[in-house]
Amino acid sequence: MTQDYDGIGSIDDLHQAAREAAGYKNFGSDSYLEGLRVLLESFQNEADLTPHGKVIARKMIVGALAGRLTSEAGFAKYPEHVDVPIERPIFVVGLTRTGSTALHRLLGADPAHQGAEMWLAETPQPRPERDKWSENEDYVRSDAFYRARQRNEADLMKVHFMGAEEVEECWRLLQQTMLSTAFETVAYVPSYTRWLAEQDWTETYARHKKNLQLIGLHDQDRRWVLKSPSHVFAIDEIMAVYPDALFVRTFRDPLTSMASTFSLVEQGGHDMSKAFDRPAIGRTQLDLWARGNANFNNARSRYNPDQFIDVDYKDFIADAVGTVEKIYAQFDLPFTDEARAAVEASHQASLAEHRRPSHRYSLEEFGVSAADVEAKFATTP
Repeated sequence: MTQDYDGIGSIDDLHQAAREAAGYKNFGSDSYLEGLRVLLESFQNEADLTPHGKVIARKMIVGALAGRLTSEAGFAKYPEHVDVPIERPIFVVGLTRTGSTALHRLLGADPAHQGAEMWLAETPQPRPERDKWSENEDYVRSDAFYRARQRNEADLMKVHFMGAEEVEECWRLLQQTMLSTAFETVAYVPSYTRWLAEQDWTETYARHKKNLQLIGLHDQDRRWVLKSPSHVFAIDEIMAVYPDALFVRTFRDPLTSMASTFSLVEQGGHDMSKAFDRPAIGRTQLDLWARGNANFNNARSRYNPDQFIDVDYKDFIADAVGTVEKIYAQFDLPFTDEARAAVEASHQASLAEHRRPSHRYSLEEFGVSAADVEAKFATTP
């Protein structure tokens, strides 16, 4: 495992860098290695990474491996995590640019709920009391990193605001197994895409659950609220691990959501991959998310419809708090006065200037026509 992958590093080197970053040595099962090799080969042979892209690719992989190390250390240190119940977790599974992030954060504002804060998704550990976070080295490091991004990438932050303390997508937990659509959204990696499309995600979600049990060790009475667009590819596997899961599917006219997705991917890619030009972004992302949408619609038909609710983007924008109330009613959850106040406060905070969307986009810039999108989504509304 000493082959150097186009300046990203060898597998041995990447593992050593992760050990130095995390301070731990045990990676657990080696089942993630196949995905790592496929990804590295795709980065090397297909992505045409820029020098900057090689640096970012290395950071992404080392970060995922370091997260895996941190989790393994936590599993060993807190063996009681295996007894932590995860009951009726809520999964927000809307495709990209459908309001899923905003809705996820409103649902997570309820004091009776919990989500995976950015810093804990990156370095999983039992969540400390909030007033102790500033004493935690992992939080301090993450907070400094995201504050710098907020200053230096203000436009991206208006499209998708990120902070160490923010409840964030849980794909970073999935990434520990090297199964993640995140890699497909920053570089042109078609071999990895084909490999990933054939994988069973059950082991990945079993590890996802262990991480939630670890992070929520001190908050066992709070319901989990989770979100990632990639969940649409794994409804069967989620149900195998979380049979009482509740699903909130956000949707929006794909002509708009896909154009917005292409623009976000371009901004988030940081010019990593020369092969990931605008036409490649349009082609690959349209294929990816149309396939995910079809998979979700096919899978949900096999389960109790009471475990699902659809949220129209237009309805959510018109009445965010009312939309949250409808979700609670669908799942027979108590929308207490405390919950309502927290959701309303969170909604008002989201309207602050530094989080107000400023985002222009069009399909044509990415070589995609309205007819292309309509054809892809024709049988998958």
